[in-house]
Amino acid sequence: MNIGHLQLNEAFEMYDTKGCGFITPKSLKKMLKKMGESKSVEECKRMIKQFDLNRDGKLNFEEFRILMQ
Repeated sequence: MNIGHLQLNEAFEMYDTKGCGFITPKSLKKMLKKMGESKSVEECKRMIKQFDLNRDGKLNFEEFRILMQ
């Protein structure tokens, strides 16, 4: 999926529910639930771990950008 920087930023902001600059497992779970997909926090942690390059347990914008490519 190759989308423009502005669209990517808007998508990131949807998942970054607290505006703190990263996506946590809880914020991912919340957004997925809004989209009709139910996941546990543990499942969201596993999803994030796949793209969490700095291993801090959350996704920053750059990691999210890589995920969306």
